[in-house]
Amino acid sequence: MKIVQFGLCFSPNLGDGVIAECIGHGLRTKRPDATVTHIDLSGRQDFGQVVIPNREAILAIVDRLPLFIRQRLAQWKLNRLVDGVADQWRKAAQANLAIIGGGQVFSDSNLNFPIKIGRVADILAQTQTPTAVFGVGVSKNWTPKGKHLFHKLADADVRMVGVRDDGSAAGWRAQMSQGPAPELTLDPGLLAALHYGPAADPKGVGLCVTDFGILAHHASGTVAGAAATATAFYAGIAGAVLKKGHAVTLFCNGAAEDIALLEKVAADPSLQGYRDANHLHVPTAPRTPTELVAIIAGCEAVIAHRLHACIVAYSYGRPIVGLGWDTKLDAFFETAGLSGCFSSAPDLSAQDVADLVTGAMAQGIDADHHAKLLADTWDGFDRVLACAATAPAAP
Repeated sequence: MKIVQFGLCFSPNLGDGVIAECIGHGLRTKRPDATVTHIDLSGRQDFGQVVIPNREAILAIVDRLPLFIRQRLAQWKLNRLVDGVADQWRKAAQANLAIIGGGQVFSDSNLNFPIKIGRVADILAQTQTPTAVFGVGVSKNWTPKGKHLFHKLADADVRMVGVRDDGSAAGWRAQMSQGPAPELTLDPGLLAALHYGPAADPKGVGLCVTDFGILAHHASGTVAGAAATATAFYAGIAGAVLKKGHAVTLFCNGAAEDIALLEKVAADPSLQGYRDANHLHVPTAPRTPTELVAIIAGCEAVIAHRLHACIVAYSYGRPIVGLGWDTKLDAFFETAGLSGCFSSAPDLSAQDVADLVTGAMAQGIDADHHAKLLADTWDGFDRVLACAATAPAAP
């Protein structure tokens, strides 16, 4: 069986790579005869490939422009990008099944995903490959042009739409009037512990550092802690958790902006007295999903704005504290039954976060609920594989 997944497998945010690799794991576990090809929607061919240099500065400028200018710039840039890989995508689409997802790919930020998914839809309509939307997040931010591009999926053979939370289902119903009704398929990243394997002897609390500018660009809500500077916020959390007697591991999901901020936090004067193996640990920034997962799995608990830092930690049964900025964080913590371990308050203090992680560690992870979510995740793979054709699409 030939399967192609269109997603973000080589994204600088390695959490997206975790999703892709967990999708591959789930498909091959259920169908050992499956050959899975991963296609990066940004045209990347490997980890570390930079599509937009100085992304944070460029986005800060672009976000100040009128919408119609932003969209014209996106169409010029992104159509050229996709033109360069369209033949590769078309060849890969000649498969028994095409999967679009997971991740928050049905979001319209300057037409980014609408243009890319619109082109995928054109190709899949030509090949008439059985298609499933799977494990995706859906933002309620589609512009008229973005909606038109996403609606190209109506011409493809879409047999299933699997979204990862109720909010995404509502967003799909409100903005996509054609095709199958959305159904819940949990985030494939929940399989991380099964795919990447056990971690020995976890130690301390992991604090995932994320650039506030990138969060604000994509945010659907307030960024937790944004009343302070990002450096002060994260350094304050690290100090407050250290004072509670826990070792702290500072890490990030791998994006260049996050790495730059992480270096500033690690160098903050308030933390210099703790820089030793028993207190404050700053591992080398991860370059692959495997390296990211190893860092997260090596922690006893994790604090993060990044959704997949939380999902990976939860997969390993680690207590988690979520810092809000987008409804997808709220939705996951509700799904996990951990809403009390989450906050999106912009004036959230470092001590508030330290208290949250103390509570999360005392509460632990409910083993029965964890097992149920894993079973539900596997059920989603059964449903998506049921969409496949017995023979691949003709060239």
